[in-house]
Amino acid sequence: MSIELEYALEHKNDPAVLCCRMEPGEISHHNLEDPAIFPDLIDTGLLNIDGCITIGQALGATLKETSDSLTPLTPAIVDNIQDPDAGEEEAPAEEAAEAAPAIAAPAGTQMTFSGGVVKLYIAEGKDIAIEFPV
Repeated sequence: MSIELEYALEHKNDPAVLCCRMEPGEISHHNLEDPAIFPDLIDTGLLNIDGCITIGQALGATLKETSDSLTPLTPAIVDNIQDPDAGEEEAPAEEAAEAAPAIAAPAGTQMTFSGGVVKLYIAEGKDIAIEFPV
């Protein structure tokens, strides 16, 4: 099962293993398995993490070849391995942004509530529109 970004960042020093089959391309937290299950998989012989890069190194890196679920990510199949400590200087700015009220929205963002549904439209990026029941 894939993991959330916050969880991935908390476990950036744990081994990076694919949660599901992945085609070549950029690796995100959606592609990574929860490291909490690794001890059981290692004990049963289903997983070997020798030479595996960390989650911090895998996020944003590029998978070179199609790989199946529970494939440990190693330098042999991953290009553009990231330096997880490179963004540490920016962490205080990110924490300040997280402390801002959730109501603050970027320019071009619209949120409406009608008929028990929240409709969120974000103009920046790729014109993301999200709707969910309340």
